[in-house]
Amino acid sequence: MGSFAKVVLLLASLVTFCYTFYVVGKLTLFLSKPRSISKAHIWVFNLLDNDSRVETAFGPLVFDTIYLITFIFQHSFFKSAIVKNLLRKLHLAPAERTIYTLTSSLCLHHLVKNWVPAQSIVLWQIDVEESIPLWWTFVITHGICWAIIYGGSFIMDLGELLGIKQTYYYLHNYSEPITFKSLELRNLYSHVRHPSFVGFTLILFATNVMSIDRFLLAVLLTAYMYVAWSSDQTDVAYQKKQLQRKKQELKAH
Repeated sequence: MGSFAKVVLLLASLVTFCYTFYVVGKLTLFLSKPRSISKAHIWVFNLLDNDSRVETAFGPLVFDTIYLITFIFQHSFFKSAIVKNLLRKLHLAPAERTIYTLTSSLCLHHLVKNWVPAQSIVLWQIDVEESIPLWWTFVITHGICWAIIYGGSFIMDLGELLGIKQTYYYLHNYSEPITFKSLELRNLYSHVRHPSFVGFTLILFATNVMSIDRFLLAVLLTAYMYVAWSSDQTDVAYQKKQLQRKKQELKAH
């Protein structure tokens, strides 16, 4: 691939990087903005007396399920050997992570933009706007979770995670950035690419209005994370080792 094509790949990675930050900002508001209480909401235990409300929720749930399955399929298929081999044949291997990030962001953006609320069925609802302590508890909980996720992404090498490093190294004819990392870290990255399973789970379930569409979102994404994030004892041992090393370094200073 010529120098011009390499520069184009790097620019595409930079655009994807910025777009991903925009989408993640949208996702943060979508998941963590306190939701207002509506009189149209009905508790789930009244379902048997409100068949029309079940029918009202059915359509939105169908569309929302399609959006979720699309994202889950993309997130799994685009990291498969089939896609990797295809990109290698097309001489686009250095852009593999950029393409993965871009398609993930497009799917997420489409999900957030087109999500259809099913507000006729609610499992629980808490009016946080009526109580300042409750409002701050909600906001601080979500804020801490997002801070851990964002911070963890930076620690896990954000440039490589989003694909910029790969195209930059390719432009300068360096080896792939993953080759500069230890075998244990490579093994961890192959099992877990996003930080904080607990943080994401709390964000998904700790909502003041758990409507049936939000419950669908939380259950499907949590189940997907549980299946996709397959860390093993080697990964746990490596992280414990790194934690001990950091503690020793802090004590030394």
